[in-house]
Amino acid sequence: MYPMSLELAHFPDFQKGLFKDAVATDTLAMLLEVKQQIGCRYITHVGHPESRPGSDVVDENVPLLMTYPISWLLRYFAKDFLKIDPIMQGMSLFQPRADAPGTIRNLTADTTLPLPVRRYFKDAERRGLGNLHLAICSTNAFGFRGITLLTFDVEEAEQASFIDRKRKQLAAASARIHNALHGTRNPSLAAIISNLLTKREIDCLFWAANGKTDGEIGEILNIARWTVVTYLQNAKNKLGCSNRTSTVATALALGVIDIPTVAKAYL
Repeated sequence: MYPMSLELAHFPDFQKGLFKDAVATDTLAMLLEVKQQIGCRYITHVGHPESRPGSDVVDENVPLLMTYPISWLLRYFAKDFLKIDPIMQGMSLFQPRADAPGTIRNLTADTTLPLPVRRYFKDAERRGLGNLHLAICSTNAFGFRGITLLTFDVEEAEQASFIDRKRKQLAAASARIHNALHGTRNPSLAAIISNLLTKREIDCLFWAANGKTDGEIGEILNIARWTVVTYLQNAKNKLGCSNRTSTVATALALGVIDIPTVAKAYL
């Protein structure tokens, strides 16, 4: 698994949780609609940035959305399940030429998964998260990819027919979730723009997008306030923007930084 900085959006049991803004409300409404339409227990979605050309390291933030109960979320991180959860291992979960949008992999029935992973899903089942775990590929119009994990309670003998019957609906649900969360992410353009910006400039833009003041950004990044001002000014000039607001908006639209309202409930 590649090095990453995780951004967690948590809607515990499909409740608003820590979020207070309107966009979070819209996201939750979308998730509730999907849940009602397909009858799933829980939804998890992770966007997977690609490694940059000539590098195996992905240095972007990895956005993770979950609707699991708080009790499971705490167990997930306490037990370090992040390291064995297959949907967090990048798009390698799906073999080349088998990762087209809408491709479904039944993780519950997959005997090729390592024993710790299969035990992980059994643990989730025992704790009421569902006995059928389906991973579904998705991508936006710009090629930014992700995986949706949907959990269900379905009798074991009926699981294969359930998947066949629901295949199109499940693929559509995954696509809707992915595009609602990451519809504007453009990896190619973001890579070009990111090469123009330094890591610190991107860091400052990220926290500015989250509504932090120059002083607060300085405290978070352990740099002086005037240094933050300089970084943001440099980013503004490089992106050809007239002010800070348009600079942040441009960075968001290009996918240089992620949408802050989608993944900002930090543990």
